[in-house]
Amino acid sequence: MTLAKKLINDATKKKHIKGVRLMRKTMIFMITILVSLAFVQSAFAVAKNRAALSPYFQTDVNSTYSFVGVTHPSLNTAATQIGLTVQTVGLVGATPSTTFTVNAGQTYRIFIVSTNHTTINSDTVTGSRVIFLGTTTGSSTNGHLMFTSNTIDPTVGSRLCTSGAGCVAVRKLEGLNQLSLWGAIVIPATSTGFAMEFIGDAHDSISIITTAYNSSLGGAAATASRLSLGRGVQ
Repeated sequence: MTLAKKLINDATKKKHIKGVRLMRKTMIFMITILVSLAFVQSAFAVAKNRAALSPYFQTDVNSTYSFVGVTHPSLNTAATQIGLTVQTVGLVGATPSTTFTVNAGQTYRIFIVSTNHTTINSDTVTGSRVIFLGTTTGSSTNGHLMFTSNTIDPTVGSRLCTSGAGCVAVRKLEGLNQLSLWGAIVIPATSTGFAMEFIGDAHDSISIITTAYNSSLGGAAATASRLSLGRGVQ
């Protein structure tokens, strides 16, 4: 075997190994999501069209923490106020949660940190729309986050008006697919981190595909967007 062929074979093997490792990581991530969804559905009996889920967050003692932003982007289909509850799931010991209402155009910042964190705490990060979910200080911990809309049926919106001149029969929805959820697990020691994934918010792939399909039909069908319905975590 010539040197050139040997180098080519070595490069091919390295690419194959990298591909296998990436595939394994992807499979582990997907399994984590599926297990999290099954756990939430069975243990908490939450209607899937009311819930959004992030399959993983992490906190370390006075170090790594998780940050989540909840934004109301003022979609045409959204109510001006949307109430929701965020709950930590899978932790040992403290399982902090809170309920709040986000108005159109607002962003809430949620920090999941170990208690008594020296740099990320209510003294260093302030504001009327800042929420802290403190975990225990004894050791590193991880779990997943569950968001639940306060409305009983988020697919049934409230009418802007019911009768009278100029009444427009438009329904405004209060589901989590009207909000944008985004976040990261932050590692301060290295000034790095990685993004958190959220399932069931406004970045709903099925709804976006349906909307794009409807827009290609033209006529009345083009306005029959299903973005307002969403699919939660189904």
